[in-house]
Amino acid sequence: QLMNRFLSRLSGLLTPGVRVLLVVLPVSYVVAVIGSVLRVYDLYRWLALDPSAVWKGCVWQMVTYPLLPEGLLNFIFSAIAIVWLGRQLEREWSRRELWSYCLLAAIGAGTAKLLLSSWNGSPLAGTAGIVFGMLAAWLRLFGHEKAVFWSIWETTILRAVLLMTAIGLLLMLFTAGWVDTLVMFCGGLAGWLYLSVRWKLNRERPGQITESERIRRLEL
Repeated sequence: QLMNRFLSRLSGLLTPGVRVLLVVLPVSYVVAVIGSVLRVYDLYRWLALDPSAVWKGCVWQMVTYPLLPEGLLNFIFSAIAIVWLGRQLEREWSRRELWSYCLLAAIGAGTAKLLLSSWNGSPLAGTAGIVFGMLAAWLRLFGHEKAVFWSIWETTILRAVLLMTAIGLLLMLFTAGWVDTLVMFCGGLAGWLYLSVRWKLNRERPGQITESERIRRLEL
């Protein structure tokens, strides 16, 4: 009964788009692990981003690799970050906009993987690129605002993003190496560039009130 109350409360806190992500990612994680342990199938062969396979036509790997885990520790960190950040972002965007942005961040990191494949051609998996993308969006939208964490720590969004980014980069650096760390960070860069372009286009669009709330929040 206590567990049911916890799950019910958690579900009430989540926005619709994040709720779907929180179901899809753990399910795909479990399915991938079961296949690897039992040696019945190998999702990594089909869904992980293998640069050599992408160049041969397996282009779907550019968007499917975040469905696979890159390790238990990174998965837990990414899941917590997606729940927290995704909930904040979806309050400003729609569910479709949130998913589209996550897809953009994933493609940004995937493109970087292709460009850097000569240094590290091993398959890529994990949601770190999406997390860095969400951090970039959180900073771009709310950078000068303040946040209170667990009712005990108050800081600016800028400092919180810098701290979370540093933790994520260090975690990846020790588990995935510097090339894939840079690759995943490019997911955040892609998101930042996209939002910057959108902000500029909204500012220059004729007949628009550039100081409106939706423009300041960078509507996708």
